[in-house]
Amino acid sequence: MRNTLFGLAAVLALPLVACSDKGDDSGAGSTDGTDGADGADGGDGADGGDGADGGDGGGDPTLYEQLGGEAGVNTVLDAFLGKVVADARINWFFANADAANLKVMLHDQICSATGGGCAYTGGSMLDVHAGMAITDDQFNALVEDLLAALDDLGVPYALDGSEVIDPLLLGLVGMQGDIVTDAAGDTVYFNQLGGYAAIGAVVDEFLVQVAADARINGRFAEADLPRLRGLLVEQVCEATGGYCVYSGMDMVTAHTGMCITDAEFVAMAEDFVAAYDVLGVPYSTFFDGSEVGDGVVQVLVGMQGDITEECG
Repeated sequence: MRNTLFGLAAVLALPLVACSDKGDDSGAGSTDGTDGADGADGGDGADGGDGADGGDGGGDPTLYEQLGGEAGVNTVLDAFLGKVVADARINWFFANADAANLKVMLHDQICSATGGGCAYTGGSMLDVHAGMAITDDQFNALVEDLLAALDDLGVPYALDGSEVIDPLLLGLVGMQGDIVTDAAGDTVYFNQLGGYAAIGAVVDEFLVQVAADARINGRFAEADLPRLRGLLVEQVCEATGGYCVYSGMDMVTAHTGMCITDAEFVAMAEDFVAAYDVLGVPYSTFFDGSEVGDGVVQVLVGMQGDITEECG
């Protein structure tokens, strides 16, 4: 909604022009005429009334105030973050984030940028997002989530400056160059693979293949499969340059005492490649790096010495 201030026009009172004095002597016959009565002095014109002072509106409201101040900004933030958490395209970026601190940083940034008097103490957009390999599609997903939150709240926007919130939205769009570091998703290997969703799909299919593989499925009979899946996705994501942090143990520690043989390791690798086949991920015959799927297999093969163990 728009907030328009109306100033009060000053009232101008025009002063009246003062009347001049007049008195004529008149004479009848030969007798002296009586002196004509002095004409009454014209009354002084009333002083024009002072113009009323223009109304004092206290200055234009800040954008922060127009957005509803503290309550308004927090309402928008809560709705926006709710959309982000539910958006599988980007919610994994925030998997390890301190949600409360994230909201504080966003609040302070918006408050500071819109004249609310807050001090933003976070890093620059360029520094904060360095190394995250964010694509244009992911940035656009974030903007879509914000607009969806505004739609839910009934907050109008036009993205042309005609609505109150437009300057904030246009400011966000203006940050795209500092936030996006792999625009087309063709520079970072993680994005070349298809990003988080694609890696999750490969891990899911790999676990299906393992479960059906009598050579090794007994190894996973007691495994916490949801946790195992999460760790595998983190591991592949981090290893390929995605914005993930592997939270599990190193391969030597994790597999010590399991006595995994080279034959079992080869079976696991074959199941991984079988997952590629199901999903149509291209790889070369010798995993020489000429196809997009080769790099992950190279990383997996490089772990063989840490995973296998000769036991007496």
